[in-house]
Amino acid sequence: MGNLGDDAIYDAVRSQLPGATFLDLPPSRREMIRSLATGLNLSLRRTTQVVGGGTIVGRIQWRRLINRGMALMRNCGSHAIGVGVEDPVFVGRNSGSAEDELKHWAPILSEFRTVSVRGPRSAELLSDIGLDVKVSGDPALLLPRPEVVAEDGLIGVNLGFGDDLWGHDPTRLAEEMSVAVKQLSSQGHRFVGVLMNPEDRRWTEIALNGIAAEIVHPVDAAAAARELGRCSVAIVTRLHAGILASLSDTPLITLEYQPKCRDFALSIDAERSLIRTDKVNHVVVVERVADALADSEDIRTKTHAAVSHLRQRLEAEYAALGRQLGLAVA
Repeated sequence: MGNLGDDAIYDAVRSQLPGATFLDLPPSRREMIRSLATGLNLSLRRTTQVVGGGTIVGRIQWRRLINRGMALMRNCGSHAIGVGVEDPVFVGRNSGSAEDELKHWAPILSEFRTVSVRGPRSAELLSDIGLDVKVSGDPALLLPRPEVVAEDGLIGVNLGFGDDLWGHDPTRLAEEMSVAVKQLSSQGHRFVGVLMNPEDRRWTEIALNGIAAEIVHPVDAAAAARELGRCSVAIVTRLHAGILASLSDTPLITLEYQPKCRDFALSIDAERSLIRTDKVNHVVVVERVADALADSEDIRTKTHAAVSHLRQRLEAEYAALGRQLGLAVA
């Protein structure tokens, strides 16, 4: 649907279940009605529901969709691997987590055959409603590690916010980033803007205004991972910009626009990378970039080890799922 973060999850899940036929549960009423006419609805009754990563649990719109899937696939079971949990401390325009939404998920997830989560905060939130789950990481971590060499002095920039952000002021954030970029450019750094979503262009252009920098919209998640992998450090807001950069161990400055960014950072022991968007100023950004570059070797080593550990967990869970589905699993 034009969002490389969603595509990254989908591509990763497909790569882990070779030989499986994937049918997409219709997300809207209009598409649900169309599925009745095309026969998709009947086909779905013979499938297993697999919920990939993404911030799904704790959002009312996803609860309705997943309940529909469970009703259709009652005899085949449901699995959630590396799923994210909406943190109710953040109230965005479309977060869908109001009125104790999360409490409605305990009976739903209790019926799932597999439940694991993206990060420690997601696990903590499910523990609060009585569910004991393990952290397996975001499924996008299963994408191939890009074979690229980082270029000294090249900084990747991604600015995009989804439905809302801490501070609710994207213009202020983009302008602070613009000042930081100019200071870093005066120190000899070069930049590339990496768009995860077409909507990111507006804000990334503000951040890179006045700087001779290419802005790229990669064709797929693998291409985005390569772009981020050739950077000596990446400054990102979008969750999956940070995840794809982590595939190549790229040091991150994560502008935490929603709690899901912290959830992932905690999963790879990279809390040091976070600056909440309502706390960002250009001085802090420049200082964090200098620190990340100075500690680059140590950061890359620790990131590689953390990502490898989560990849092993995810691979084991998808292998078990593949066996349940009767697929040939290596």
